[in-house]
Amino acid sequence: MEKVLVDPGSTAVQMVKLRERHGELERRLAELERHLSLTPDEQIERIRLKKEKLRMKDEITRLGAAGA
Repeated sequence: MEKVLVDPGSTAVQMVKLRERHGELERRLAELERHLSLTPDEQIERIRLKKEKLRMKDEITRLGAAGA
């Protein structure tokens, strides 16, 4: 089997990591959305996660445009 060397700083690797994190955020947000009500801490977490998810999406878009 041939070994493939990948630059950990490459755009492709960054995109994979960002997409993985974006998916994690989506799953946690979906979990919070299933609650009938949120504690104050959960409300803060929900806001923080939504902002982080948006940053991930923006970064994915930016890297995609730079790679095109």
